[in-house]
Amino acid sequence: MLPIKPSSRPFTVAYVDARHKQELLADNQTLALIGFDESARGPAGDACEFTLALPQLEETRQLEYWKAASPVTHEQIDGIHVARTPDVLFAYLEQPADDMRHDARAAYARLYRLLEKTGYPHLLRVWNYFPRLLETDGAEQRYRAFCVGRHETLAPLAIPPQSLPAASALGSFPGPFQFYFLAAKSPGIQIENPRQVSAFNYPPRYSPRSPAFSRALFKHWPESEHLYISGTASIVGHESRHREPLPQLEETLSNIEALISTAHHRHALPISHFAQLDLIKIYLSHPQWLPQVKSALQSRFPGSKPARLFLQGTVCREDLLLEIEGMYLGRAKDSG
Repeated sequence: MLPIKPSSRPFTVAYVDARHKQELLADNQTLALIGFDESARGPAGDACEFTLALPQLEETRQLEYWKAASPVTHEQIDGIHVARTPDVLFAYLEQPADDMRHDARAAYARLYRLLEKTGYPHLLRVWNYFPRLLETDGAEQRYRAFCVGRHETLAPLAIPPQSLPAASALGSFPGPFQFYFLAAKSPGIQIENPRQVSAFNYPPRYSPRSPAFSRALFKHWPESEHLYISGTASIVGHESRHREPLPQLEETLSNIEALISTAHHRHALPISHFAQLDLIKIYLSHPQWLPQVKSALQSRFPGSKPARLFLQGTVCREDLLLEIEGMYLGRAKDSG
């Protein structure tokens, strides 16, 4: 039996035991299947099945399973692995990770060419992973170089800040720049956090070009509402807060609660609290913090929701120890 029941929603996502891998790959409604390990591995065929260079921090091996509501078309377009239905496009690509300014510029140029070519013009969610995030190549820190390269693609396109997608950018283990994204034929609604300066308005001390993403994106589908929460850390205003993992965890949770509350009150998101999210990823810069962070989350949220996946990944500032992203994937409107 498949770990996710059929749904009338455009897609849903779950963390499933890796032992289901072959069964899920055989399902024509599998949109994407993502593994996590110390070594990156790209798709072997057309299917969007790949492994990110982010080790899991718990013993049970899990996969991130994306299931569409209808059969999926798999193809490769200009070297990009694409999975799509009439409603949604999921795509994965790799770039070298040698010159992050150049590589980010090239990746985002490929992304926008694909959106134009395929007719899914609205970018909803992006994930960026590349090694040595905080190290310096020449005179430029790699994360800042990434922000500059992304900006160099976006600026000529004149994309307004309110149209920027939700996004995450983490440092991975050695390997390529791994990059995947979700797009649709109609736009989502940007959600910003009243506790934070919008990332695209950060002062230049963080990067010569501000990070180009929204704090979250609310998407109204005909069948349900979704919320995609970007990578969120212990930042208030634009400054990092706290020096220890547990205080940073509490600040991060407060930021996510603020995003959910904003979407609930302004856009009628059906949920109003963190515990109502469907799933979260917790990125820890150092694996030794897993026991205390896991215990603290379990104490705060003792139920099975949100589903949790703990990964080792470097956060974009040296003083930030952890980052959390999340999704609410709605309840199908015809389910009662």
